[in-house]
Amino acid sequence: MLFYHFFPAMYVFLSNRGSTGQSVKQTTGIMTVTEGQLVSLHCSYEAQFKGTHYQFWYIQPPGQPPKLLLASYSKQAQQAQGFQATHIPHENKEKGTFNMQKPAIQLKDSAVYFCAFQETQ
Repeated sequence: MLFYHFFPAMYVFLSNRGSTGQSVKQTTGIMTVTEGQLVSLHCSYEAQFKGTHYQFWYIQPPGQPPKLLLASYSKQAQQAQGFQATHIPHENKEKGTFNMQKPAIQLKDSAVYFCAFQETQ
C-alpha cells in the first residue's frame, strides 16, 4: 500500500490528518528575504505505519510546474542547487523532520516550496 501526501508551503498552511493518520506540517506564509541571507524551511511529519517513509522538497518557480528539489532517501539527494536538507527521524521512526536551508539565497530562488511525504507499507 502506498500513501503520498503533497502539501503547499510558503503561501498556505495545510495539515492533513485524515483516516490514515498521516500529517505534515511546514513553514508557512510568504517570506521576504534579502539576497545572501540564510533561509530555513521546516517540515515535520507523522506516519501511521512503521513501514518505509520518504520525505521530499519540491520547488515551483513562477509559471512553472513543481519539480523535485530534495529527497530523504540518500545523502546525495539531500543537496541540490545550493539547498541542503536535514532528515532527523525520531526514535520510533514514525515521526521526524525534513528541514531545508540555503546559506545564501538568490533572486533566482524565488518560488513556492512544497514539502511532501510518502509512506509505504
